[in-house]
Amino acid sequence: MWIEGNYRRSFLDMHIDDWNEEFLSRVDPEGLVKLLKDAGMQQIVVKCRPHTGLAFYPTKTGRMHKGLQGRDYVGEMIQLCHSNGIAVMAYFSQIFDNWAYEKHPEWRMINGYGKTSREEMVPDSDFMSRKGRYGIVCPNNEEYRQYVKECLTEITENYQFETIFLDMPFFPEVCYCPSCRKKYFERTGREMPRTIDWGDKNFREFQSIREEWMGEFAAFSAGVVKSIHPEVTIEHNLSMMADPWQYAHSDLVAEACDYAGGDLYGGFLQQTYMCKYYRNLSKALPFVFISSRCDPGLSYHTTTKTEEEFALHAMIALVHNGAFSICDGANPDGTLCEEVYQGPVKRAFARTMNYEKYVSGDMLTNISVWFPSRSKCHWSENGSPVTDDKYSRKFMETQINMGKILREENLPFDVIPSKKLNGLKSDVLIICDTAVIHDDEMDAIESYIREGGKLYVSGHIGHGRLLELLEAESIGETEHEVTYMSAADKGMEIFSDFTAKSPMNVQGKMELLKFSGEYDILATITLPYTMTGKCEFSAIHSNPPGVFTDRPAAIVKKIGKGEILWVAAPIENSRPYTSRRVVGKIIRGLCKTLEFESNAPAFAEVVGWRKDSKKYFAVINEQENSPVAPIYEIEIKIPGAISSVKTVEEEMKVKARYENGMTTILIPKVELFTVIEIVD
Repeated sequence: MWIEGNYRRSFLDMHIDDWNEEFLSRVDPEGLVKLLKDAGMQQIVVKCRPHTGLAFYPTKTGRMHKGLQGRDYVGEMIQLCHSNGIAVMAYFSQIFDNWAYEKHPEWRMINGYGKTSREEMVPDSDFMSRKGRYGIVCPNNEEYRQYVKECLTEITENYQFETIFLDMPFFPEVCYCPSCRKKYFERTGREMPRTIDWGDKNFREFQSIREEWMGEFAAFSAGVVKSIHPEVTIEHNLSMMADPWQYAHSDLVAEACDYAGGDLYGGFLQQTYMCKYYRNLSKALPFVFISSRCDPGLSYHTTTKTEEEFALHAMIALVHNGAFSICDGANPDGTLCEEVYQGPVKRAFARTMNYEKYVSGDMLTNISVWFPSRSKCHWSENGSPVTDDKYSRKFMETQINMGKILREENLPFDVIPSKKLNGLKSDVLIICDTAVIHDDEMDAIESYIREGGKLYVSGHIGHGRLLELLEAESIGETEHEVTYMSAADKGMEIFSDFTAKSPMNVQGKMELLKFSGEYDILATITLPYTMTGKCEFSAIHSNPPGVFTDRPAAIVKKIGKGEILWVAAPIENSRPYTSRRVVGKIIRGLCKTLEFESNAPAFAEVVGWRKDSKKYFAVINEQENSPVAPIYEIEIKIPGAISSVKTVEEEMKVKARYENGMTTILIPKVELFTVIEIVD
């Protein structure tokens, strides 16, 4: 059974071993439930089988945690939660299972070096699969799948819970175990590739197959639970959507979820971006944003976030119609840091719960940023070994950088998965330097353009048909690592912060396209006097512009009722303010009448939505560091006249004035956040 309005959640993290008799010796279900209920929690995660693979209940499959001494922790927690009116989320760790790894060597995942996760131990590695703590097994092994079925069947038949969290549905590295190699060969007649080449259709198919494998496994484990209790809702951990292609974690995993959710630790900018994506990905709302009690992440076991940080996490999720779940690693003895829940967590939820009744409306946006989860790669990876230890995160960095620009330019935007490309009505669709676009995605993109949509696309062109629409031919990229964009006559306003002698710097290569047909050039490519990376120079510390070409660096082309604006590099990654402003001007120029405008500073966000014939606007002070300084004199402008405006907190007066077809609303001060209600 799904419980609507379930916005405050506790994610009890108890991946605790049992080699010491102290471990879990002080776990107190009654005390835990009382503590968390008093803090305002509406749902609690109950660990059934964590990454250790050790059951927290009497089991016939595998082994029970010794520290529990036969005590049914799961049963006790579920009974106490339900008697206190708290929903239960059961927890099961997939793929990461130390017990299964040790007892069944034949199930182990094997990386491209022929090593398993505990053979190639690098304790300080950035990769979970290399730290040596995690025993990782392969979901393509049929015997392991049978084990998963037995575990989930036992849990679901023996206990009643509202929802289940199926964790870790991803490949932490490209797996070359016998099961994967056999399965791939049977399908393709080829051996699994060892070198990255996004220009090769066979390599692209290889990655698609891996994503399909993970989607199939997610559907398999969800199906086991549903076959016993169809009413139980499924949440696979979708946190790895923010990680590179090697994890094979895509929208296909989300298809096996009843609602979206995942744990992320990258700050408020990452959160607001991913909340938009999760909201559009989720089949039901609220989705769930999970982040740690500790600052900055779970590895900092004793450092606690401030009340402000907890409140901001909760509010950013809430205004996107999402729940906030606090992931807290229990102490090895099974206890929690009680003062955290009696203090900052309780106070934070007391602040945000009053806003819950106002959310769940339709978001007010003009712009859709496409998050292509099946293309989390970069063209620069070509030629590298699949086993490369340093996975490129350029894809995600580019996505977040675009979100940052849209936030600081106060442009109303959303983030959409591939399924939302169909029937898209946004003024603008943004595609950031996407290496691979699949045929079904391209079908939807082309339809959007021809029906009047405006497309911003940067860098690489990920599909041949997009080149055809542009009437262009790809002829590679510049050899220079430092390049410049010089404004053409029709781009002077966009590039007005730059001059002919000082064009806009691009710290990277540019794509080279040869165009035909009709199009307008906004900027051209300018190169340094000398080849970058060589000893010869014009100025010893830099690479000043000196070779002015007529090759297009930015063009706009009409297609049917719509148009495409292409730039030759992902300039959204530019650090200088003046360069980021170029992106803002381009996107703003593609929009029709904005749903709202604001003068909020770059670190603040205005989110708008419509519900029950009213409009709501939240102003959120998303400064990354505590204590958060207040902001003053925030203006929000909306088209048309209004009947009334007030803050839902009713703590301050809100002034409004109407002129020239626009209503301007003045909010005198925002500490952390405020929400205003408008009646048209």
